[in-house]
Amino acid sequence: MADDPLHDAWQAGRAAWPGVELELARFAAFVANLSPGAASRFPTDIYLAAACAEGDQSALVVFDREVLAPARGTIRRIDPSDDFADEAFQQLRESLFVGDGARPRIAGYAGRGPLRAWVGVSAVRIALAMRRSRIRAKEVVADDDWSSALGTISTHDPELELFKQQYAAAFSRALRGAIEALEPRLRAVLRLSFVDAASIDEIASVYSVHRATAARWIQRACDAVFAHTRHDLAQDLALSGTELDRMTALIQSQLDVSISQLLPEPVE
Repeated sequence: MADDPLHDAWQAGRAAWPGVELELARFAAFVANLSPGAASRFPTDIYLAAACAEGDQSALVVFDREVLAPARGTIRRIDPSDDFADEAFQQLRESLFVGDGARPRIAGYAGRGPLRAWVGVSAVRIALAMRRSRIRAKEVVADDDWSSALGTISTHDPELELFKQQYAAAFSRALRGAIEALEPRLRAVLRLSFVDAASIDEIASVYSVHRATAARWIQRACDAVFAHTRHDLAQDLALSGTELDRMTALIQSQLDVSISQLLPEPVE
C-alpha cells in the first residue's frame, strides 16, 4: 500500500474521524465518481461525506457537530430570527440527507472545496430563497445579495476572511464574467456537475463520451474560470504582489463552492 494516494486519503480520514468507520472499498467507490486528485486535496472531508452518504450514524453525529453547526450561523447572518433559522436549517439537513428520492445531496459532494464551505453555500442558497419567498419577490438573487452572502461562508483563515470581506463584490463580478465567457458546452457541463450534482459517469452518459473525457471537460472549465477570474481581479483592483497572492488563495478557497450560485440559467 506504500505510495498509494487512495489508501493514504482513506487513512487520513480514519485518523481525522476515529469514531467513524468506513471500509476502504466503500471509500474507493465514492472517490471513483470524483475528479482526478480530489481525494488528495480534501481527504478528510471526502471520508466524512462518504460515510454520511452510507448512513453511518457516527459520521452523521460528527457532521452535525463539525459541519452543520457553523451553517446555522451562516443562515442567521441572512435572517437572525429563530423561526427562520430553524426552518432553513431543517431544509438544509433534508436536502443533504433525504434528497429527492434518488440519492441524498451529500453523495454529490465532489471534494472541489472544503466540506464546510460547500455546505455553507447550500445554506446560503436555501436562506436566500426563503427570504425571497417571504417577501414575495420573484426575481433571481441580485449580485449584491450574493456578494453579501458570499462573505458569510468561512474560509477558516482570519487573514483571508478580512480580505474577502473587502473584495467580495469584485470577486462576485469577476467570477460571473468568467462563467459567462465559457463556451456553451463547458458551461453546461459545469451546471450538470455543480448545480445538478451529476457524477462524472452521468455527465459522460449525457454526452456519450468516456468518463475521462467528461472529467477533463470539468477540469478544463474550472481552470478557465479560475484563470479568467484571477486576471480580471488583478486588472480591476490593481493589486500588489502580496495582495494578488491573497486573492489567488481566496479564489482557490471559494471558486468551486461558489460557482453553482452564479451559473446562468440554461437557455430554453
